[in-house]
Amino acid sequence: MRYTHRLTITIPAALYSVACAIARSLDPDTGGSESFGGQLQGDPPAVPETYSTTTPCTAEFAQQALAMVGNPAMLNAVVSADYAERWPDLTPPTLADCEAFCADAVLSDGTPVEQLGADE
Repeated sequence: MRYTHRLTITIPAALYSVACAIARSLDPDTGGSESFGGQLQGDPPAVPETYSTTTPCTAEFAQQALAMVGNPAMLNAVVSADYAERWPDLTPPTLADCEAFCADAVLSDGTPVEQLGADE
């Protein structure tokens, strides 16, 4: 598998929990739920207006991600199926969650970049 693209997703802070739940499913291994960062720092913690994540990916994944953000029902179906298979004890994001995510998430276009990783 060649990671020849880079995908950036930016979300408003209000969607942080939903975005982390969706990212859990879209990550092919583990750790996706941490994609948008960890705990806030400071006392009281400073809350940013937006969160972003950037990930190397395949051309196919970049295309699929862009398609799913344009179709909340598709995103919900993919995420729900993955939760049922890999995390049956967790509650997946609802269709309403996916609709909110799709309405406000900003994705890069998955523009190809120099080879980011080796064959896996």
